[in-house]
Amino acid sequence: MAVFRTAHLFGHPRGNWFGTGSDGDIRITSAGAEQSFDGGVTWSTITGWLLVGSVVSIPSVQDGDMVIVNARNLTIDSGYTLTVANRCRGLLIYTTGNCTINGTLSMTARGCHANPADAAVTTDTPVAPGDSNAVPVAGISLRRLAEGQTDTHTDNNLMYGCGLAAVNSEANQPPVDGNGLVIVIPAVGGAGALPGANQTNGRPGGTIENGTGGGGVGNMTNTPTVPGAAGTCFAGGSGASATYSGSAPTPPEEYGGTGGTPASDGSCAGGGGGNPGGLSNPGGWAVTHGGNGNGGLLLVYCGCCLTIGTTGLVVCDGMPGGNATGGSGGGGSGGGVLCLFYGGELNSLGTLRANGGAAGTGYTPSINTGGPGGAGSVLGPHKIDPA
Repeated sequence: MAVFRTAHLFGHPRGNWFGTGSDGDIRITSAGAEQSFDGGVTWSTITGWLLVGSVVSIPSVQDGDMVIVNARNLTIDSGYTLTVANRCRGLLIYTTGNCTINGTLSMTARGCHANPADAAVTTDTPVAPGDSNAVPVAGISLRRLAEGQTDTHTDNNLMYGCGLAAVNSEANQPPVDGNGLVIVIPAVGGAGALPGANQTNGRPGGTIENGTGGGGVGNMTNTPTVPGAAGTCFAGGSGASATYSGSAPTPPEEYGGTGGTPASDGSCAGGGGGNPGGLSNPGGWAVTHGGNGNGGLLLVYCGCCLTIGTTGLVVCDGMPGGNATGGSGGGGSGGGVLCLFYGGELNSLGTLRANGGAAGTGYTPSINTGGPGGAGSVLGPHKIDPA
């Protein structure tokens, strides 16, 4: 049963919604993830946010709901990365104050396996969205009041299919009626790459405006191969494997599933990037399997100043196809979508990226290289009205 929110019955806030700030000030440093509720005088470790090496992971359910962070101010130090622990429907970060990224904010390899059209568990959707809604046919709509913009969006379906916390939070965002900025992330992303002719390199995954990239297709040598998979609003498409000889390969799963795998009776060929990456067939040669993961969805709503320093990186990349030193390389998975909004000032010298995963390498670069995943989308940073 669809979930309908009633916040509009009680009146929307006058300005844009930048979250509750209930997680306090957050900093990602050599001490891990810490928060402060007294303006930065005292700091305590955030329970459940795990630091391993230089990477802090926010708890998330594999293939589950979008993760929501409600910060006052967020700072990521140079040399440190903030991401989610498991692939999921996305990461949405609100800051009522400033967001300063000198390290890395990432949804690389965190796109989930889910059909946006499913509101319940199916073979294509291992975990149902917590809001019990499918994503609207057009995709996920993002709307904000923005001076000088003229878009309109008044539907009460923001973040449907992304999870209950996301739907409940964005229900606080007022409609825009000729005075806003509206971005729609397509439910269906870039198309998967189509196979080429024999003795040619693989082909890159497709792209689509505001959407994720499709999966690349591996090199085909002497044996028919299969296309890459299309992306979704939650994940770039999974890549198809290469073929060097033997039977036709197993195709990549749709909706951000497993990468393609070459036939067991074939010679050396790389698997496709995906969730997980497709296995490669050694064929008596050294190989690497397709990379684990697809580009994910990352949304940032910063209420005041957004700073991405010279060492800062905000990224939603796909993963590479498998290498096969004695044969043919596999296709990479598609890049994801990142979208940034800010209500104050923008200071940006860093890097914003949503690349497809690299092509797998093969025996001869000119004819045995796989196809990269399709590029995803970098949207913004967009200036919007303050709260």
